[in-house]
Amino acid sequence: MDAAVDLSETQSAENLEIPPPADSPDPEKAAQMTGELPGDESAAPATPVSGRIEVTAANAGKIVRAAVGNLVHIKLEANPSTGYNWELRDFDYGVADYYGSETVAREEKGNVLFGAPGDAIITLQAVKPGTQQIKLVYRRVWEAPDQVAQTFAFMLEVGGDATLAASPSPAP
Repeated sequence: MDAAVDLSETQSAENLEIPPPADSPDPEKAAQMTGELPGDESAAPATPVSGRIEVTAANAGKIVRAAVGNLVHIKLEANPSTGYNWELRDFDYGVADYYGSETVAREEKGNVLFGAPGDAIITLQAVKPGTQQIKLVYRRVWEAPDQVAQTFAFMLEVGGDATLAASPSPAP
């Protein structure tokens, strides 16, 4: 294995030209391609955010009232380091839309407690008047969908009036 390799006659990478794939568009004609593609539809304007409602485990089984535009922050204890996390189950877009989610680690004296329980925050936005059952399950994604450790549910009641109280309401 003492054979020497002479690279002096190899082309340098700076001068190497790679041809475009055969099916790539002509760059001169590509600049002329503008406008919508077939099947493109313009998206409906987003509902403006008008307030925030906090929902916790204490709201399980209750009615939570919101106004159109309110963000509904569902905050539940989670420990993703065990593989478990909260996910929406049987969610039907209509009264509310999914807005986002995050997991927040807990801190003690300014130090993040890695591996300790934290909080999962699932955010929905109330987009039109009506009622919708919101159900979340705490499970490991690699296990069968019916294997859940916990279930959390509440009824979201959305009114069209933005003057509704921006706080969860107990069931009557």
